[in-house]
Amino acid sequence: DPDSIVPGMSLWGWMGEGECQWLHERAKEMNSIVEIGSLLGRSAMALLSGCRGTVYCIDPWNDNGDNGWSMFISNVGHFTNLVPIRGFSPSCGSLVHGDIDMVFIDGDHNYESCNADLEFWFPRTKILICGHDYTHPTYPGVKASVDDFFGKRNMSVEVADGTSIWHVRIP
Repeated sequence: DPDSIVPGMSLWGWMGEGECQWLHERAKEMNSIVEIGSLLGRSAMALLSGCRGTVYCIDPWNDNGDNGWSMFISNVGHFTNLVPIRGFSPSCGSLVHGDIDMVFIDGDHNYESCNADLEFWFPRTKILICGHDYTHPTYPGVKASVDDFFGKRNMSVEVADGTSIWHVRIP
């Protein structure tokens, strides 16, 4: 049954099956999504196939030879709700207009970059802000940044069961 296949899992990427499934299910509840860090499109496909509205995918796709960009477009360029933005978040965030239902942060994994994304995108997020690699041992800056940011706001961070995805619902 093709419907039982989790969207995105046919593409190369770091996102696990449970993580793609979680993103796809959340995307079904949203009218607009920003994804920071799209690589070749695995998580983007999960979001694009679930969201009924616009999905902005922000990534520099700055590898040698532009292979990443070419593969991303080849993998998900057929989605009519896709708006790719080549650049770094949050500096190119002004290209996204209005408030966004959901923001998924999976860009640069150091503390400063995560914090900059949180500072920029949190005030513009209406329903759900989330990100990847919260429990990944190689990226301690992700967890530290998320915990500090939401701790200062007395907001609790949850981790989706069986994943490394952190998430916070906007009250």
